[in-house]
Amino acid sequence: MDDRRYYGLDALRGGMMMLGIVLHAAMLYLSEPPPTMPIPTDRNNSAVFDLVFHFIHSFRMPTFFLLSGFFTALLVEKRGLWGTYKNRASRILAPLAVGLVTILPLTIVLMLDFMIAARYGTFNLIPAAGDVIALGQSVTARSIEGKSHESELPLAHLWFLYYLCYFYLLIPVCRWLVERSLGFEERLRRGLASPWLLIPLSLFTAATLWPYHGAQVQEGFIFLRPHPPSLAYYGSFFVLGYVFHHYRDFLRALMRNVIAWAVLSAVLFPVALYASHLDNEVRGADFRLHLAAVLANGLCTWVLIYLSIGGALRFFDRESPWIQYVSQSSYWVFLVHMPLVSIAGILLLQFDLPAMLKFALVCAFTAAGAFWTFHYWVQKTWLSVFLHGRRFDLQWPWRERRAPRTFPA
Repeated sequence: MDDRRYYGLDALRGGMMMLGIVLHAAMLYLSEPPPTMPIPTDRNNSAVFDLVFHFIHSFRMPTFFLLSGFFTALLVEKRGLWGTYKNRASRILAPLAVGLVTILPLTIVLMLDFMIAARYGTFNLIPAAGDVIALGQSVTARSIEGKSHESELPLAHLWFLYYLCYFYLLIPVCRWLVERSLGFEERLRRGLASPWLLIPLSLFTAATLWPYHGAQVQEGFIFLRPHPPSLAYYGSFFVLGYVFHHYRDFLRALMRNVIAWAVLSAVLFPVALYASHLDNEVRGADFRLHLAAVLANGLCTWVLIYLSIGGALRFFDRESPWIQYVSQSSYWVFLVHMPLVSIAGILLLQFDLPAMLKFALVCAFTAAGAFWTFHYWVQKTWLSVFLHGRRFDLQWPWRERRAPRTFPA
């Protein structure tokens, strides 16, 4: 039985969710939106946010789903298969169902408000049907996909909960893979501890990136209708994370080589981004350019995952009020951050300010609103029971001098 508390991985999982604020705030100020999602942006924009967006997007959700698989294995070990399904139904499926009729409509309306105001200079809280149609036609015309998604229901940022529900159906497959691996367990442990493992992992991920324009996962996955390439891509990280839990000793090797992963990341990210740019320029028509893009992005993603996990274990694997607060608040913060990002973006559209200042204000407004509501409206109420199964009595981390208290539901 694995009774260890993974403070570093808890911090990393919370951090990946918090990065959603940075990612979605950066989207408002892109100077050149990706060709698969040519959305309108603020007139005050900067290429800096193109780099921020692509960097975060290259590893954030793969890392999150890898950690989800890892912690799901831990949950199965403690609660069994059906206990895990019952827990996930109440902690993931139920919040998703509620979010679809509360957070999602608000998010969609506010995102449309921002894009219409940015493109046409008009604002109505409930956007006019004509403006929505014109916006959809404009985005479709500019998209490298060349097809309309007007008839599909977008899930916005809630798509990750939706995909998790599919991935939990893979738990029996994951358990079978772990059982089958026991026949060559020692060889597998040695292989996992080797830095050369990056090569097969990267090649596998490169294969799952093949269907995507520019080898960048920026299309298809945010809609209610399941997107098979995205299920395969993100699902592979979930399955690997589940298997990695059984061989968790190899995580120490990632921790020891943090500097090497950082150096490799600094080299690989610009290479991968440039390869994707070249591939998109020819719309995937050149086999060699597309091959280079999928290989570069597959390797870059895994090096960044190694860096994230190794760094989290090396620098944050300890009990801390900050780690506790981030870990427990991140679920709520992620659920509510998109409406807050959109509100801040809309309010700032009218001002001619530097993009960097607008971005900072959006992040500050969103973080303050999300953390304040968690602290005073969520953690001690039924909402915390609904999301986490228990109430908390967390102090602000800069005031905390003891472990946080929890109350029974």
